[in-house]
Amino acid sequence: MEFKEFLGQFRSDDLAFALKSLDLPVSGNKPDRIGRLVDRHESGSDVKILLNAFRPEDVRRAAKSLGFID
Repeated sequence: MEFKEFLGQFRSDDLAFALKSLDLPVSGNKPDRIGRLVDRHESGSDVKILLNAFRPEDVRRAAKSLGFID
């Protein structure tokens, strides 16, 4: 699974929270927000660092929606 695909499982507000935590602009729609995080990853940021910008419950919700956890 690609990182972008996983990010698509987050709510737009969850993405805004993570972007703010990473000092990135939070404006725009959900695809814009996902794009900023994907760009950060493609420019060398580790996925672990990017996922740590989310609230734990948001990551759990996204993982659960894909069946990664119960």
